[in-house]
Amino acid sequence: MKVLQFCIVIIFIGFISSCFPPVEESAKTLDYKLEDETVQKILQYQDERKTDSLLSYFTSTEPKYKLLASKAFASIKDSNAIPGLISLLSDENEIVRASAAFSLGQIGSSKAEAALIKAFIAVDSIGPYLNTNAKILEAIGKCGTDSSLVLISNIKSYSAKDILLVRAQMSAFFHFAKRDKFNVNSLEQVFRILENPNYDPEAKLIAAHYLMRFKELNISNYFDRLKKLCVEEKNSEIRMALVGALSKIPNPQTLVTLDELYSRGLDVRVLSNLFKGLNQSFKTGQANSFALRAVQNPSMHVAIPAANYLLDNASVDIIEELKTLADQGSLPWQVKSIVYASLLKKIPHYMVLTRDGYVYRLKDLIGKSKSTYEKAAYIKALSEIPKELPYIVGLYSDQANSFENITIAEAIKKNVERQDFVLTFPGKFNPIYNQLTKYFTDNVLRGDQGVMAIMSELFLKDRQLVEKYVRPDSLLKMGKEKLNLPRDIETWNAVEKLLVERYQKGKFYPKKIEYNHPVDWKKVAILKDSIFIKINTDKGEINAVLITKNAATTVMNFVQLIKEDFFKGKIFHRVVPNFVVQAGCPRGDGYGSLDYTIRTEISELNFLATGMLGMASAGNDTESCQFFITHSPTPHLDGNYTVFGKVIGGLEVLLTLSQGDKIIDIKLL
Repeated sequence: MKVLQFCIVIIFIGFISSCFPPVEESAKTLDYKLEDETVQKILQYQDERKTDSLLSYFTSTEPKYKLLASKAFASIKDSNAIPGLISLLSDENEIVRASAAFSLGQIGSSKAEAALIKAFIAVDSIGPYLNTNAKILEAIGKCGTDSSLVLISNIKSYSAKDILLVRAQMSAFFHFAKRDKFNVNSLEQVFRILENPNYDPEAKLIAAHYLMRFKELNISNYFDRLKKLCVEEKNSEIRMALVGALSKIPNPQTLVTLDELYSRGLDVRVLSNLFKGLNQSFKTGQANSFALRAVQNPSMHVAIPAANYLLDNASVDIIEELKTLADQGSLPWQVKSIVYASLLKKIPHYMVLTRDGYVYRLKDLIGKSKSTYEKAAYIKALSEIPKELPYIVGLYSDQANSFENITIAEAIKKNVERQDFVLTFPGKFNPIYNQLTKYFTDNVLRGDQGVMAIMSELFLKDRQLVEKYVRPDSLLKMGKEKLNLPRDIETWNAVEKLLVERYQKGKFYPKKIEYNHPVDWKKVAILKDSIFIKINTDKGEINAVLITKNAATTVMNFVQLIKEDFFKGKIFHRVVPNFVVQAGCPRGDGYGSLDYTIRTEISELNFLATGMLGMASAGNDTESCQFFITHSPTPHLDGNYTVFGKVIGGLEVLLTLSQGDKIIDIKLL
């Protein structure tokens, strides 16, 4: 019945729209300048999250002010704005209508579903409702129910010429998939687009990413079609998503195909994605020989995922091969450390001398490590042996580097969570308990944000004897007093979650940061629309452009930090193969921030391209100084992270960066 009603509405609205074409405003009337005081006022209301003040502009006679106010709710995501945004779906200006649809999708409430469906003009594929229709399809993917997925899956009339609508349909499927909503018809539609060479590459890219998220339905029946696409696709960005999807199919022919693709010497990001789904589809080591070969690839985008597959899935029968790899002097520490971890994890208990020999060598590597991150990687590898926990905890000192220290904390967490922990350390007076108590107490009393966050996660469950010794409830209550807001909001929320859920048996709600660090709009007003920067690293130069109007306060903050030389010497503390590099942390471990936060700014600029600059965060409106750059398209980040720039030169340098590499400086050009 709902499908029938939807079709009747679409036909009726299509008839009405054909009789009464909308009045279209000139695009020039939507152009705005940051020095405009009203524009600044609207952006200030957005920055302060003042919904009521923004809603007052929905009736403005100036389209540009309506547009800016409607855009604000893509970032604020306040459901109280839904009625007002719905009213803008019938605005006489196409761009205002499309913006309202985008923001309704960002809010993500099914309360907007019916209005979005009603606003869709089915007969318009080239006229004044085209952009609105496209944004409506995408928005329904973000907030629609299963019945809307069925409706959109049944749209088969879009040809290769309907570029915006095809992209929007694929985006709708992708956003439904992000919410774990799938169906067979959408899968067939995706293959229809991917298999036709006439369709738009961007639509195909979104479709390929949709396949990577497919969970609920078995895609094994599509193996031959997907294999053909993987082999024949020439666009590396589309192909890497396709092979990521193929790797999830538990078919013996999958490994044959992946091995064939590996032998072609493709883009390293494509090769990296060969391992994307192997942990899901080949959990008992069927891909061991393939992974052993790839571990020796000169690119860490390939070698690290291969090594991680071995860590999770290697079987006892490849111990000799792992030993050979561990003995290789040519393996970089980022890979060697994972190989050591795999070896220690798989050596049988009866091979005591062999295991002890590699433990000794690993401790030697820890002592000889040339960098904090190398040392931490070997500590992490050693944590595969539970009985070595006292040695690992003994590496701690109050002078220890913060990254080493959180690695020690993670090693403690990993081993305390093991079911055999009490068997490894028998007796309620075992020295390990006093050692752990001292470690946690020292770190809490000195207010170590990283250790406190990890500790809070550890004790979300009863840890028996460890808990009786450490007394995390009272210890972390003291620790919370040492945290500074808004700087330590991530740790504060982790501690509060433990105290509320575990010890008070209540429901935890993350703390929202009070408004701070107001924007100096006079400084924002003089920013250029495009600001060019050079990121000098110890691996080479990366050139990027900051896009002011899409994220004005973020760009202002980033420019100010550049002027203050804040980024000089900062480390790329997080590097995930074929995903992101991340830097800007004052601590160098991901838990650091400045004494202020800025607000999340979501725009239609997205992560559907390589080399996008985004702000790292611990949730909405917690951004400060950490940023990341993407190695490849990452559309699953869209709508949750501020995009504020794009790499325009030096992508080859970006792909060579590894954990521990350094920013020499960032310069404004």
